[in-house]
Amino acid sequence: MTVFGTDLLTSEQVKFDYGAKLDELIELYESNRDNYEEKKNQLEKELNNKKQFSYVNVKLFVSYRGTKDFIIDIVEKKDANRRLNYREIITKKLNDPDGLLKKWEEYALLSKELYDKGEIADMSCPVVHCTWGFNHIQLNPFLEFFNRYAPKNIDYLKELLVYGDNETYRSNAAFLLVHTNIESQELVQILEPAIDDPSSLVRNNSMRLIYYAVRENNSLDIPIDKVIDVLDFPSFTDRNKALVVLRSLPSSRFSKSQLDRIIPILLEILDKKDAHNYKNAHTVLKNISSNDFEVDDIDSWKNWSFNFIQKN
Repeated sequence: MTVFGTDLLTSEQVKFDYGAKLDELIELYESNRDNYEEKKNQLEKELNNKKQFSYVNVKLFVSYRGTKDFIIDIVEKKDANRRLNYREIITKKLNDPDGLLKKWEEYALLSKELYDKGEIADMSCPVVHCTWGFNHIQLNPFLEFFNRYAPKNIDYLKELLVYGDNETYRSNAAFLLVHTNIESQELVQILEPAIDDPSSLVRNNSMRLIYYAVRENNSLDIPIDKVIDVLDFPSFTDRNKALVVLRSLPSSRFSKSQLDRIIPILLEILDKKDAHNYKNAHTVLKNISSNDFEVDDIDSWKNWSFNFIQKN
């Protein structure tokens, strides 16, 4: 259990007051997803009524190992202008040239189904990023289709990513862009407006691609300040994607003012054991500090951070 973004409500309080409801959510997550969403929304309203927060989201995070963690992300009213500072979109209703979006939806459903059945053994990827790959006889035609029609429609995909009136389409546009054969630096520039998209799904997909690009070349020019903004956005997935990008950069890429922004958030992630995010936070702290304190040695990390931030 992680309660992130506030000290007005602790994980111990939530477990004590809502333990039975949390157990019910775990059961419904497996048996009835619609009822799960309904009960989850009810719990979010109850938590919000305690302190009248600006944002409350309850997420049941299920790892690939099957472990289950609740992450409750909260934004206090005093932090709303800073932590909910998304870009405004004047949306457009755009067509689907060559059926790219329809074909992507077909691929997404089929590839996930094949993966769940254990029929995708080879996850190697022929482009910058893949979801479930294309190494299956039923998926090969999709790769050929995307590689043929995405380059033809690159201007459409750029416009869709930034202005599309459907968040799922905007997020899919990000994944289709890797099939246009553009260079990694240009891809990062195209994705930059989506970093602070009001949709967490769009932010997640775009930041995921930036991470894969930076992982291959950590000298790419990326908007580090915007990545730090994402680190402080309210969603667990925001923190996750910002952390893997920051983890991939050498410490020399950060200015003192940027580190002053990053460090307090990293400490909160570490201190509150934010699901698997805290391990990435630990890696970033070690990179920027050149210290090797253990992940549980919070006092040493706090002492180091205090001394670091006090320096001019």
